[in-house]
Amino acid sequence: MAGVVVALVIKKNSPEMALLLTITLALIALFFAFTIVSTVTDYLKSLSDLAGISPAVLTVVIKTVGIGVLSKLTADVCRDAGQASVASGVEFTGAVTAVYVALPLFKTVVSMIQTLV
Repeated sequence: MAGVVVALVIKKNSPEMALLLTITLALIALFFAFTIVSTVTDYLKSLSDLAGISPAVLTVVIKTVGIGVLSKLTADVCRDAGQASVASGVEFTGAVTAVYVALPLFKTVVSMIQTLV
């Protein structure tokens, strides 16, 4: 929080330095988040083993969530830099990439529906 307040104060006089500070704060937050993410993925893997879910399905879901988080973070940095149109492009690209990664899962669901019908 203190870093965000400092970035807001600096933004008036030096927007470039405020952007660099914001990016640095985001990278520090990501560093701490990765330690938590590894714990969450281990827990999800143990749940998938208990439920009998294929590791391939879990991998697709984790990749899709990761793409969503990274595209949102990148779009926010672009908006902070005053590039709203680039941020919209990043969000759109992230959504298309997430759908592309999830295509094998969609194909599996469609084949399951076909066998039921």
